[in-house]
Amino acid sequence: MVIRLGCLLALLLLSACSVTRPVRVLQDERILVDTVWEGALVIDGAVHVAKGVTLTIRPGTDIAFVRHDRDADGLGDGTLVVEGRLIAEGTREAPIRFHSAEADPRPGDWLEIRVDFSKEVLLRYCEIRDSAYTLHAHFTRGMMADSHVHNNIDGSRLGETTFIFRNNLIEDNQGKGINFRNATVEIEHNIIRRNGSGIFLFETDRASNIHHNNIYDNGSNIRLGDFFTGKVVTSNNWWGTADGKTISAGIHDRRVDPQIGTVQVQPAKSWVDRCGPRDSFTLHQEWQLPTGGFVDAAVQNIGNRFIVASWDGELRAVDPAGAVIWSVRLGDVIDATPAWDGARLYVQTWGRDVFALDRNGSILWRFSTSPSPADDHRQAALLPVGNKVLLPAWNGNLYTLDAASGDRIWQYSAGEALRATPAIDVDRIYLAGSGGTLTALSLDGEVLWQAHLDAPLLSTPAVTGNGVVVVSRSGEISFFDRSGRRLWHRNLGELCHYSAPLYHDGDLFVGTSGGSLWKLRAADGLPVWRQKGFGPIYSTPVLVDRRLYFGDNDGALSVVGADSGTIVSQFRVSGEVQGMPWVGGDQVLVGTRDRNVYALRRIEQVVAP
Repeated sequence: MVIRLGCLLALLLLSACSVTRPVRVLQDERILVDTVWEGALVIDGAVHVAKGVTLTIRPGTDIAFVRHDRDADGLGDGTLVVEGRLIAEGTREAPIRFHSAEADPRPGDWLEIRVDFSKEVLLRYCEIRDSAYTLHAHFTRGMMADSHVHNNIDGSRLGETTFIFRNNLIEDNQGKGINFRNATVEIEHNIIRRNGSGIFLFETDRASNIHHNNIYDNGSNIRLGDFFTGKVVTSNNWWGTADGKTISAGIHDRRVDPQIGTVQVQPAKSWVDRCGPRDSFTLHQEWQLPTGGFVDAAVQNIGNRFIVASWDGELRAVDPAGAVIWSVRLGDVIDATPAWDGARLYVQTWGRDVFALDRNGSILWRFSTSPSPADDHRQAALLPVGNKVLLPAWNGNLYTLDAASGDRIWQYSAGEALRATPAIDVDRIYLAGSGGTLTALSLDGEVLWQAHLDAPLLSTPAVTGNGVVVVSRSGEISFFDRSGRRLWHRNLGELCHYSAPLYHDGDLFVGTSGGSLWKLRAADGLPVWRQKGFGPIYSTPVLVDRRLYFGDNDGALSVVGADSGTIVSQFRVSGEVQGMPWVGGDQVLVGTRDRNVYALRRIEQVVAP
């Protein structure tokens, strides 16, 4: 145990949460006076908070449980037992984390937060993972809000309690998301998904209120236990579909087992807004950099400087305060985002010239492509791949160049203008053509397969673990497996231009020229939510910390919660915002068609309980 704890302490001391504070190790002990926790703690055993005592946990506190299984039941024994008051109130930017201390965490590494006969429990902006039962409470009054409960066996176990679950994200728990018996529970504005059962009512003689949640993609969205014989009324919940038969199929009640009770559903017609952990901030302008042309290219960060490309043909390096370090004129419009491989910066212009520069702006080599009748807006960015760089050109050729010299290694003729940056999937290149052809190439340029779609492909394909997704200009989104077989397709009913689909963790995000942002399931293309009311979206979304950043042609930079679909913040300018924003820490940089680059600072807002 000494060796194990020593390694654990070394790991925690290196973590961001404990850089300035020593790790405190708590073993089997009782807390007998009001106590405040902050910084990094390790629980190696069971910690008991006595009756009448308040444990307050401050924002940003990290609590790791060492796995022991003394009773050999397959579950870790680490526990926080509270008989007094528990006030664990984090913030969106500094959540309180309860998790396993193991290097390879798994559900059941620690047992639970056990609360008995407590008059007040508040868990807010907490992340709770890797436990057996998460929150296990009896004869207690409390609330869990704005929290993320995931990767546990059960997301809760409540009995004889009065409890509120509000604005939580409860997902990927092996058993039940919310599990209670003989309790008065209010469940509102939560996202409950991908659990064994979303909500499980074992038995009850009390009324509960389940309303305005998004409950979908669970084994059973709501399940009644063997001893539940009453009726549960739910209202204004979204069950992942508007189809009544599909909703019923996700509910385990008397229709499945005649011996148990019933669930009465009054469903919402679509996704319920403002669910999941609440989030709000403002974007404060720190500086702006004027240029002589539109800035459609995304701002690139290379170390301590930002690279700005604009329609005036000038490439600039800017320091974090907005001062120009160097600039070089490349002779024609630049609307494609420069690419950086750690040693060289690659950029192409409308003059059909490709340049490689070092980080100080010196030109290392130049490559020119042949003319094409397609010489107009928009160009694709280059894509570095190892010691090579891929150049998609208006003339329909994909050139593979030596990164160090610019010498041509091979080229592939697509026969149609290439306006989208290719995508790489381990051993292949996916190439989108403006004639509607999707081509899979080997890394040596051999054609593996092709698919022909109904309209031009103007945006970069999105690579998933199982294949590739493309969106055509007509708004048809298609998923192909690695062999080229189309698994599904869906027409969004809106035009799509240069906004590329974004894949993350089983979900797809797509912006349209009709001003909608869609979230779809990558497995089958079924919509999860759709947010309307934006200007035409040509900007590809950027996902950072469960937030989507993107611009539109009405001059708005918008930030939307990736889970909730709710607008978190907006910043408006006088020109279109077509490039991808750059996001790092609490800073955002974006170029616009009012010929400026804006540096913005995120200022968090406290959301009321």
